[in-house]
Amino acid sequence: MLDNLRNFGRSWVAKIFLAIVILAVAGFGLPSIFLDLNTNTVARVGDQNVTAREFDRLYRGQLNQFAAQTGISPSAQQALSFGLPNATLARLANDAAIEILARRLDLGASEDRLAQLVRQDPSFAGALGAFDRNAFISVLRQAGYTESEYLNLQRKVAKREQIGLMLDGVTLPQFAAEIANSYENDRRTIEFIELNPVFFTVFEEPSEEELSQFFAENQERFRTEETRLVRLLPLTPEALAQGVAISEAQIEAEYERTAANYVTVEQRRISQLLLNDENTREVFEAGLAEGRDFVDLITEAGVETNVSPLGLFAQAQLTDAALAQAAFALPEGGFTIIPGALGPRAIWVSEIVPGGQQPVEAVRDTIEQSLRLAAGRDQLLQAYDDIEEARAAFQPIDPIAEAYGLGIYEIELTRSGAALDEVGTIPPSARDSVVNQVFAASPEASFTPAINLGSNRAVFFELIEVQPVRDQSLDEVRDEVIAAWQELQTTNALLTAADEMVAQLDMGGDMFSLAAETGSIPQASQAFGRNGTSDGTVGPDLARAAFAGGQDAAGHVQTAEGDVIVFQVTSVMPASPGETSQVADSISRGFADQVFAGFVEGLRQDTPIRVNEQTFSRLIGLE
Repeated sequence: MLDNLRNFGRSWVAKIFLAIVILAVAGFGLPSIFLDLNTNTVARVGDQNVTAREFDRLYRGQLNQFAAQTGISPSAQQALSFGLPNATLARLANDAAIEILARRLDLGASEDRLAQLVRQDPSFAGALGAFDRNAFISVLRQAGYTESEYLNLQRKVAKREQIGLMLDGVTLPQFAAEIANSYENDRRTIEFIELNPVFFTVFEEPSEEELSQFFAENQERFRTEETRLVRLLPLTPEALAQGVAISEAQIEAEYERTAANYVTVEQRRISQLLLNDENTREVFEAGLAEGRDFVDLITEAGVETNVSPLGLFAQAQLTDAALAQAAFALPEGGFTIIPGALGPRAIWVSEIVPGGQQPVEAVRDTIEQSLRLAAGRDQLLQAYDDIEEARAAFQPIDPIAEAYGLGIYEIELTRSGAALDEVGTIPPSARDSVVNQVFAASPEASFTPAINLGSNRAVFFELIEVQPVRDQSLDEVRDEVIAAWQELQTTNALLTAADEMVAQLDMGGDMFSLAAETGSIPQASQAFGRNGTSDGTVGPDLARAAFAGGQDAAGHVQTAEGDVIVFQVTSVMPASPGETSQVADSISRGFADQVFAGFVEGLRQDTPIRVNEQTFSRLIGLE
């Protein structure tokens, strides 16, 4: 049988049949066999493959760097929304495009040169500072590279550097530097008036037709917020402390136990006067010998304003040993003269606050609050269990809250959380968490989990009613709609007046005459750049508008605050050619890098790229 098959295979009939099979495979099977990307390839750039290992190594590094900078360890979806996977793929595609160009230009590094670079790398040095192969292998292993992968990486780096040398010496063109200098250092001055809204305020009410039309066009401004009526029971040590009664005997006993905590050290209020003037020094030296008062001496010497109050200090708080020793040896009101780095100085003690044991009356409130808080912490776990048991049995929690002295707050909560201001036992930092969990609760839920705020803090809540977002009717918000319509008419009147004033200025009108007509006060600015003046008189909006025109150009702007300002450019001051420009310097420093980056991006765009979406999704965690 085998002989028959061999004989058939040599016949022309078999050869024709085999040719037909080859053509069929070429037409239908070859693309999937030879052209599709395998699971170890993320993308193909030209004829260069971006391997899954390369992508995964670089992508993990990008994720770690992002987490270190932001404190956020992103999920796969978050990383995708931040653009991290695509940025990683683009970087590897750029490297592949450079590799293709380097191969066309026959660039590279010899094996001897690579070996020299490796030996000179301090990362691979041993204890004596020379290249150590064991250190080389260890460092590569820790970084996740094999020896061949590392050498291939160095070859690519060498090629990239050689291509980069083509742009060595590229500098920012002079005309670009001049544009940057002009942008930063051009100056303008303007005359301007801020229109007074009082003169344009519309008090008349709209007709019913006008009001209805305005309301229909602005319905989104008159929608209610979703509001949830909830009962909140904050359970914190502070909340429990409010219901704890502390007896006088407990306060006395705690005071006796912690008496050492209520011992204060002596403090002194110290002032200093430098005696670097010979006449002043003689006055104080004579006064000290005669026992005269410090205040009388500074008045006699006329140096009242030269006295420097240092503050109230305990002796241990003073780092100047000479000052501490002298000040704490003086009686109240006394002074002495000691040497100093800037010359002799008079040290005066104006007040002495005695130290010693504080009486129980002085610290009663502190002790009582401390005992209350400690009792609250002791009760917290038991109170939590009691509340949870009642909720699990669908029993009211009011009796438990009353037994522990806890307050229950019934509030109408919106997503702003403003209503939580009245709940003092919920820290401001925890309000977002409370709002989010209340609004995440299903209205149909018969049991809502406690909101854990950490540090033995929780908030229990019952969702009573949900008022969804809805469009309000005109009758409900008539007064608000009228006020909004009048505000719009006032703004329109302001803008119309501003347009008319600009037209008059364009025809040669005078800013001061126009100001008098509108009851406004004309102002002249100091010279300013594109960001306005440092004192805010000319803000960024007004500055940008002024730079949009030349000499005598007039215009008006409406600021973010709603003010309308009419202006006219009174002078244009171009930047001097030799003026320092930080913008030009910044652009110049990075210009070669920007040109190289643009060059590489152009290379990649001119090189076809195919992405293996399945492998890409798997590596970034979407599968």
